[in-house]
Order: sequence, then structure tokens, then C-alpha cells
Amino acid sequence: MLANDGADVYSADIDSLYLFRRGKLIPSEETQETACKKSRVIITGVPVKSYKLPLEWVSENTVIIYVASFKNVDDAELLKIKGVQYVPLVGKVTVAMLERNLLRLYENFHWKPKKVWQ
Repeated sequence: MLANDGADVYSADIDSLYLFRRGKLIPSEETQETACKKSRVIITGVPVKSYKLPLEWVSENTVIIYVASFKNVDDAELLKIKGVQYVPLVGKVTVAMLERNLLRLYENFHWKPKKVWQ
């Protein structure tokens, strides 16, 4: 949604990085580090307890949001960076809503209930 409003949105996976721009998905030559350093908002969602966002990748005045079930940042150290705004604990509600939406999609498009009269 943000890309369609004009923002550059990077999406990182284990071995790839893509840039979204107004409906276009563009493979990026950036590294995760350089993409994070350019970003004013970083959203982490790594579902692994051991992953922590390297704080040297975070620029001043960046907003950090984590939506994973595990903390992806060291919040005490993160808040020492000038101007950083931190939004924690979005994860559990987000995961619950994603699961709910997944069930609704399945029900709406794939689930064929048996008719009572059959």
C-alpha cells in the first residue's frame, strides 16, 4: 500500500531483496544493510528467536516496528540511537489477524461445504 502511495518499499528475504514501486516489483542490488540505512521506517517480521536487527543498520530518526512473535531488536540499545521511535509487540495481534484472514480466504474460495440434502 505504501509503494502505491509513492514510497520506496524494500522487501527482504533470506537470500533476496526486492524494491516495490507503484505496483512494480523490482529485484534490487542493494544489501539488507544499505536498504535499512536508507529507510525511515523499518518493519521486522523474522519468526526466529535468534535474529536481531543489527543496530548499526539503523539511522537516526528511524521508526522501528516489529511484527514477529519474537523481538527482532535489542530495544534498550535501540532507544540510545537519536530520534528513534520504537513500536513493539505488534506481532501477536498481527499473526492472529493474518491467520484469521487466511481462514476466511480458504472458506471464501476453496471450502465447499456439503449441502444438508445431499
